[in-house]
Amino acid sequence: MFHDLPSLARRLEDAQARQNERFNQAAGGRSLSVGGGFAHARGPGHPLNQALGLIDPIAEAELEAIESFLGTPTVLELSPGAAPDLWPLLARRGYRLQQFQQLWIRSLAEVEEAPPPSEVRRAELEEAGSYNRIVAAGFLGRDDWRGLVPPFEVSLSVPDAWGFLAVVDGEPAGGGMLGIVDGVALLSGDAVIPRFRGRGLQKVLIRARLAFAQGRGCDLACASTAPGTASQRSYEACGFRVGYPKVEMARD
Repeated sequence: MFHDLPSLARRLEDAQARQNERFNQAAGGRSLSVGGGFAHARGPGHPLNQALGLIDPIAEAELEAIESFLGTPTVLELSPGAAPDLWPLLARRGYRLQQFQQLWIRSLAEVEEAPPPSEVRRAELEEAGSYNRIVAAGFLGRDDWRGLVPPFEVSLSVPDAWGFLAVVDGEPAGGGMLGIVDGVALLSGDAVIPRFRGRGLQKVLIRARLAFAQGRGCDLACASTAPGTASQRSYEACGFRVGYPKVEMARD
């Protein structure tokens, strides 16, 4: 599975693009199908305006269509599986490197199926507001999650996607999202409120979602982190290994 990079990248990029498409549609965003993936637009200047899953060759006219659709800046999330002709095209059109990401993968064949730890539970649909505030507080480094207005929200009613909450002494302490697409478990949105950090809660959230995904028949799990972060260390501690690097390319 891990030695055939083109096939692996195609499977994972397709899963991530389709998962993002579900959330984009739930948020009322617009989508453009292109290059085997999607461009997603949620409004002028929205931080989740981007194109991803671009595996198939893209002509210059198609890239211009993406730029017109997304507006400024145009952000493309790309993997080593992208068609080689895309890179010189981006150079000619003035794209710059904006950010690195690392994609982490692990097989679920050896994960023991078990109920989630008592510190973790699935978020209920009626908890969507508090779930989004808790995760936003973790990302923004704030403890006062109850009064926080999230910069954007994710829906808990998206098909084949679930929010998980970590709880300490009855207090919400963090959260993370799990989506499933064709046997791939996609872990994302991990965040722990600052005063609860240092307790291994992200690892507990990861393991709970892996057990849940295995129980749903998944054979592969993936997650993206910035390089050299605490999140990277948590995923490595939970058995993930480097799949491949990803880059965000932007045009202003």
